[in-house]
Amino acid sequence: MRIEPAGTAFIDWLSRSIPDRKFHFELVRALYSTPKSIVGASIAASLIVAICAVVSRDPFYLLFFTGFVLVGVGRTLSLIRYRQSNYDPNDHATTKRWELIALIGAYSFAVLVGLTGAYTLGMHSDTDLEILVSGCVLGYIAGISSRNAARPIISIGQITLTCVPFMVALLLEADLVHVVLAVFIGVLYVSTIVMCRSVFDNIVSKHDAYGKIEIIAQHDALTGLWNRTAFLQLLEQNLRTMPQTDNKIGLISIDLDGFKDINDSLGHPAGDAILKQVATRICDAVGPRSEVARIGGDEFLVMCTGFAPNVGAMARDVLATFSAPFAINMSNYACGASVGYAVAPEDGTTLDLLLRNADLALYEAKKGGRGRVIPYTAALAKLYEDRIALENDLQFALANGEFEIVYQPIVDPRSGRAICCEALLRWNHPERGLISPAVFIPIAEATSLINPIGAWVLRTACQEATNWSSDIKVSVNLSPVQFRRGRELVDTVMSALVGSGLAARRLDLEVTESVLIEDTASTLAILEELRSKDIGVSLDDFGTGFASLSYLNDFPFSKVKIDRKFSQHIDQSTRTSAIIAGIAQITQALRIELVAEGIETENQLTQMRAFGINAIQGYLYSKPLPVTQLRRVISEPLAPGLAKSKRIAVVDGDRTRRAS
Repeated sequence: MRIEPAGTAFIDWLSRSIPDRKFHFELVRALYSTPKSIVGASIAASLIVAICAVVSRDPFYLLFFTGFVLVGVGRTLSLIRYRQSNYDPNDHATTKRWELIALIGAYSFAVLVGLTGAYTLGMHSDTDLEILVSGCVLGYIAGISSRNAARPIISIGQITLTCVPFMVALLLEADLVHVVLAVFIGVLYVSTIVMCRSVFDNIVSKHDAYGKIEIIAQHDALTGLWNRTAFLQLLEQNLRTMPQTDNKIGLISIDLDGFKDINDSLGHPAGDAILKQVATRICDAVGPRSEVARIGGDEFLVMCTGFAPNVGAMARDVLATFSAPFAINMSNYACGASVGYAVAPEDGTTLDLLLRNADLALYEAKKGGRGRVIPYTAALAKLYEDRIALENDLQFALANGEFEIVYQPIVDPRSGRAICCEALLRWNHPERGLISPAVFIPIAEATSLINPIGAWVLRTACQEATNWSSDIKVSVNLSPVQFRRGRELVDTVMSALVGSGLAARRLDLEVTESVLIEDTASTLAILEELRSKDIGVSLDDFGTGFASLSYLNDFPFSKVKIDRKFSQHIDQSTRTSAIIAGIAQITQALRIELVAEGIETENQLTQMRAFGINAIQGYLYSKPLPVTQLRRVISEPLAPGLAKSKRIAVVDGDRTRRAS
């Protein structure tokens, strides 16, 4: 075992290593934080030595006087220069240089005090000068023991250089009083050393504790990355200094695709394991000079800085890391990501603007099919501003009477009679004109305005249906957002029926697969309760997206509507015909009514009828109509081709049927 020399061990004990550079910087700054006491002590010492020189007429005091003046001037100049330096706290070499300058000044002053006291005891013992100088020396020793306790190597060096020569001089006097005083100073000397060490240990321990608390407060507990608050502070700081550095700042926004499914199916421990792996992969992709944060459940941000950082390449590298599966419990699982990014100063110079623009790019990446990297462009900002304006206008559209419901008949081709009319919502904006449901319905869903709008559509459609023949039903579309209200949706439907007086059997509620995906158990309970009240429930857009035959087995549907994408290709594809034939056979066996949407030609109608489908909806019979025309049209049989010559550009399509 290696044994260090006692002297080395003692120095190490005195000068315990500083935990970090910023803490060292603060300790050194504290040495220069009391200029008044440093300058005042130099002036006081110089005056006392000058008094001694005048009273004793001893020219040797002039040497001490000169020394105190030179040391005082030097320390004062160093104070001024330090305050003017404004150097980087991370510049460790400069910190150590300023510490050395402070050390030399403090040691020089301490040596002069000790030598002055020792000289006075030796040459002017038992005089008024001894009392004056000894009192000053003792006061200086007491002051050292508290003022610089934060740096043992400085304070202990000072007290040593003062006490040793003074105690030697006291002991050389060899009388009881001086020896007792020497012993007292020796005890004070030893206790000061112990106290300085203890104080410094306490300071360092508290610093370490605060450092750990700061790490916890600034970092994500799961991944160890920056948390949202700390990252945004760091980003804002870099944006403030950007004009002085001529750097650019890239902000990459990352959102995981399919993470919720993994988390729900495998459990939170598996989800946490994936998040840790994601954090590691992102850090490896962007390198050590970039800052990475986890700002939400499965959302991450990356900040990269430099003179010309290739943010696009870095974003693509991040996305590429998701191509490999994630290993969880000896199995591999795929989890993708969508990435958007913005670059300052081109895409914004403020924190809020840069964040917004990166989020807009991310939103575009997710909207366009996910698994993509999209940069921010001015066009995205225009879309965002338009959306915000529409969102604001949508808040007042219902109260201002800007909504209108049109109805498209569903016809039994055997008799030509309308058997149902689907309610479709339109927004007549006072300035923008007719706005597509594909535009405003997503906004209404995102803001939960779909709930009051949907309730209004239900009330209005039920009330209108009371004006039709009693054998004609009305169908109203429901949004997935409305199902999130739970049983409140059932109350809303029943309130519309009671308020209008419409029989429950005449109301059909249309839902899409997205309703079924969100919360199967809750949705099933609501649908079963509605069916128990004799209200029809239709599965809309069947055959698209993730639509599954299991829905027909699990949910109590009274009607299924084949999506128009199938209907319009029935006379062009034998595969499409085979699929529709299969669906028709299944629904007939299950006693579920089947509706063909989007029928526009006689040939499509003929083929649908050949499959036994006797509920037809499309332009071949009628386009969506306002109530004034609808009542007249459905009062008599409709002939195929009724709307053909009158076909005009109307707002319709898949999203239209979700508008109510």
